[in-house]
Order: sequence, then C-alpha cells, then structure tokens
Amino acid sequence: MSNLTFDTIVRVDEIVTDVLAMDLLHSSPAFFRRVLGAAGEPADVRLVAIRRSVANTSLGETDIEIVTEGPTGRCGILIENKVRAPLMDRQFARYRMRGDAGIQAGQWARFRVILMSPRSYFDALGAEHKPFVDVNLSYEDIVDFLRDYPEFSFKRHVFESAIADFSKGYSKSPDTVMMEFYQNYWTIAAREYPQLHMIKPGVVGKDGSWIYFPPLYAGSRVRLIHKFKGIGCELAISTRNAETLADALLPCLGPDMTVRPTKSMAFVNIRTPAIDHTRDFELVRDEVFSALATLDRLREFAMNTDVRQRIVESL
Repeated sequence: MSNLTFDTIVRVDEIVTDVLAMDLLHSSPAFFRRVLGAAGEPADVRLVAIRRSVANTSLGETDIEIVTEGPTGRCGILIENKVRAPLMDRQFARYRMRGDAGIQAGQWARFRVILMSPRSYFDALGAEHKPFVDVNLSYEDIVDFLRDYPEFSFKRHVFESAIADFSKGYSKSPDTVMMEFYQNYWTIAAREYPQLHMIKPGVVGKDGSWIYFPPLYAGSRVRLIHKFKGIGCELAISTRNAETLADALLPCLGPDMTVRPTKSMAFVNIRTPAIDHTRDFELVRDEVFSALATLDRLREFAMNTDVRQRIVESL
C-alpha cells in the first residue's frame, strides 16, 4: 500500500482538508491525541462533538469546532484552516470572541484557537494576528504523522499537495480605493503627527480596515491601532495577564477611555466616528485629523511613567 502513486493535485481547496482532518479526528485515536497535544490538552479526554463551518453567532465562522470532555471539564478547540486564502478583518480576534462566548454560554470551560495551515502561512502572520492564535497545527506536522500510517497514504498526498499549492505564493490583491485612502491618511500622519511613526503604506487589500502603527516600546507588542470602520482608536497590549492589567489601568483612564481584556490582549479604547474610506477624502479629512489626535492621546497615555510601568510589569 505504501508504494501507491496518485495523480497530481494542482489545487487543494480548504473544504477538502477540512473534511480530511475531521475524518482523521473521528477515525484515528492517534491523530486525535496529536491534536490534543498541540492544543495543550491531556490525552485522556474524550471527543464529545465535532462540527464544520459553525456560524451560530454574529461573530463569524469556525472552520472546525471540536468539543472534548475530561476530568477538568469541557474544552472547545476552534480550528481555522488555511491553504492560500487571505485573512479576513479581525479573523482570529473573532475566534477568541467566539471562544469567550462559548464559555459564557456554558458550551465549554476553556478553549484553544488553532491555525491549521502550511507552516510558512503561520510564519508570515503579522503581529496583529499572531497573538490571537494559540498554536499552529502545520500541514507539515500532519504529513509527518501520516507517514507512519500507510492506510492514510492518500490523505498524506492531499496535504502534501496543499503545501505545494501554497508554496506557489499568495499575493494580496490591491484595492485601489483603500490604498488611496491609506496614502492620504499617511500623508497627514507623517506631516502633522510624526511622533506616531506611521509606516508608509504598501499594498493594501479591501479588508485593510485596521491601521497599525509601530510598537511604542522597544521589543514589545504594545501598539496603536485605528479601527476606522467603527471601533475607533485603541492601544493594544499583548499580554497573558490581560485581566490583571485591565484592573491596574482602571485608575489611570481618562473619562472617555475604556479598557477591555481578552485572553491574550488588553485594549484601551477611545471611540471615534466610523470613517467611510470610499468617500472623497476631502469629505473625511476632518475625521482623520480627529482620529490621529486621539491616537496621539493614547500614545501619551502609554508613555506616562506610571502607565508604562504597569504595562511593562504585565508583559
């Protein structure tokens, strides 16, 4: 059986690797334990439920949802599967929101977010995405596992084909309207707020509705984000002590600031009006100026000696 050869698969769609992974989770106890190990879960739990394309809330869709149960209660393992598709806006942030919602609803006591993808896809994730992912279950790891099971030769061939498919490269499709907005935004930021150090934009896709600024502290993931389609301006702090940090920052907040912890991030938010990037820029220029002034306030907040000490202690 190990000497079988298969036709070349030029393009592998994510639904195919979704289904193959689900079949392996159901039919191979060893693969199930492999995924549990990647998730940091004990090997003696049992599989309670497995579903694909789960979209029970307005918080987006989970490619594969696993629920396990053991001595320490239920765990939700939420898997995003990528072969070549670009990331959607806040895609992994919404995974964590769905995980938190599952805790509130009593579906599980804890959860883990896994990206199942070619390893180089995970390696290329930007700093705005990686903090929301607990672990990468790489296609390469899956292929290595399947090599020991001749009966899974075809499944291994499909995952190998998916790796080759991704290696051809994915190029972000530029969105002309979004790129023009970014360029005009950057021109104002560079001239009027150089202290924000906004990087000159390159190629921007249509999903580029979060504008990221460089880290405020050297060697840390503390940065400003303008989520210009509605959430407003935020100071984003990557930390495993988000709730503790949120409590520590409460006495320091201005009257229009709120702090919001997640599992691995704390956000200090100041709401600003949503900006329609498709309008003539002259019509939204004042809104951009106002947002940049707000971002500068958050920068000054983060650079305050007392605030900075509290943040650094949480990192």
